[in-house]
Amino acid sequence: MGDVSIDRLFMAGRGLIFYRMKKAIYFAPTPEELYAFEKRAREERARYVAGLFTAAATALRFRFERAVSALSGKDVRHA
Repeated sequence: MGDVSIDRLFMAGRGLIFYRMKKAIYFAPTPEELYAFEKRAREERARYVAGLFTAAATALRFRFERAVSALSGKDVRHA
């Protein structure tokens, strides 16, 4: 190992790294898969926002009904 220069070690290491990169199993998503991912994300976002609006509308309706019942003047009399 003493007779091997640093340059040869550097080149050997880099070649090994490139060899491993060529052999690595990596598949880039196709345009169709990217479109499907984006479509799914938009659908999930729409469901989440719709849920927020539904919760807000329910809370608003509940508060409105309580205000109307409080202002209606009806007394509950227990016998």
